[in-house]
Amino acid sequence: MAAEFWRNRVAVVTGASTGIGAEVCVTLANNYMVVVGLARRTQLIEDLNTRVTGLGKIFAIECDLTDTSSIVNAFEQIKAKFHTVHLLVNGAGRTVANFLLESSAGEVRDVFDLNVVAACTCIMQSVELMKIHGLRSHIIIINSILGHKVMELPKPAYNVYPATKHALTALCQTVRQEIRYNKLNVKLTSISPGMVETDFLKVYNPASYAPYPKLQPKDVADAVVYALHTPPNVQIEEIILQAIPEYKKEEK
Repeated sequence: MAAEFWRNRVAVVTGASTGIGAEVCVTLANNYMVVVGLARRTQLIEDLNTRVTGLGKIFAIECDLTDTSSIVNAFEQIKAKFHTVHLLVNGAGRTVANFLLESSAGEVRDVFDLNVVAACTCIMQSVELMKIHGLRSHIIIINSILGHKVMELPKPAYNVYPATKHALTALCQTVRQEIRYNKLNVKLTSISPGMVETDFLKVYNPASYAPYPKLQPKDVADAVVYALHTPPNVQIEEIILQAIPEYKKEEK
């Protein structure tokens, strides 16, 4: 029943051109959703349709998620073409590889603008459109295990990134309170993966993360589907997933 409910519903995915966001787009489209991907590189989003089977479809809207006016404009386009939104998956994020103590204020601000401010703006814009139909809707925030604990490394490499993810953890809690207070038919799930094998890691020296086990983007996309496929009376508030060290596929 839950899977059938999402058929032909409209999903908006930020950070949709690569990595986790791109995989989420394909997975949702293959679950027969109408997917709208937001990113600056729209051609990469359009190209994802080659991986879509069945009736799902991925549409691309150019959006600079560090620019509030660009986000507002993107949601105006969504409203004009699709009328509403049933699902928001906030997947956009970035980091910097240098020490915080050696960073500029501009670098810190850029990370917060994309990881936190853009998430807030997308949530506000999505909820306004979700109110139009009043049907069950869902907000999913792609968080990080670093939004819950900061593991110590031989050489510190996190900079301000964990601070932004801790902000998202708190944001999810406050938005849920507002949703309940306003009696909105909206669920909110935070998905916090450990290290994921994506281009996101390219800001670091490959040797620095090579020893660590890594999830694949599909693992995170599957967690999105798991959260969606719950009955109306069940809300999964948090999913934390980690790769298993030295995992080997079972032999048939």
